[in-house]
Amino acid sequence: MTSNRVGRGISTPGMLLLAVVLLLTALLLGCWYWVGLRHVRRRAKQVLGWIEFALGNQGQVAGLRWVARSRFKVPLRLSCGVFHRASMLVDLSPCEMPLRWLLNRLGGQRELLIFQADMDLPPAFSLHVHNFRWCARSGKRAATADNGKSWGFEHPGPFVISTRMDWQKEISYALTSLARAENREFLEINFQRRSPHFSVTLPLEAIAPGSPIRNCMFETMRDLAASSSARLS
Repeated sequence: MTSNRVGRGISTPGMLLLAVVLLLTALLLGCWYWVGLRHVRRRAKQVLGWIEFALGNQGQVAGLRWVARSRFKVPLRLSCGVFHRASMLVDLSPCEMPLRWLLNRLGGQRELLIFQADMDLPPAFSLHVHNFRWCARSGKRAATADNGKSWGFEHPGPFVISTRMDWQKEISYALTSLARAENREFLEINFQRRSPHFSVTLPLEAIAPGSPIRNCMFETMRDLAASSSARLS
């Protein structure tokens, strides 16, 4: 009896080449991970210095705890009496994983800083504020036809869209404080009854050297938090 060979196996040189490619890939990924992790650790040390400078005489850093490879939490000891159990949560770019790093770069993800704290008087309401910016762009021909001389421009003030018919006085005061605040770097602001009572999300570059709000960031957050417990006459 005769048997037919269905397929051919991989030759010995082919197997060796495949093993070499896999080994080199593993070494490359391992080197990338090690270099990326060292970069994240150096970046974290740099950010700690930024936080300490931004705090000034209002408090100090009380440690560092890693939550994930590119995320860490910084407990704070603040001298002001408004905040308790305050901390900073820092989200860095995930440099240690090539695919995640590439996706973040392509998606334009920013490094974030999240301030969280409880307050002396918890807010009597829950409020979640997003900082949206709208912009419009016309075609090049329409924009250059008359250099915009016939265009009419209006500068509307801040406005709020809500489904509630009536608001608590505290909410109105908090929104008024938000509208008057000069800081426009806050991406999200949260007031809630449960812990943490107050949290603010902003881009990490807001506390980097050269940032115009670096020295007044905590004062702005303190004023916003204090507005939640204020009563209108």
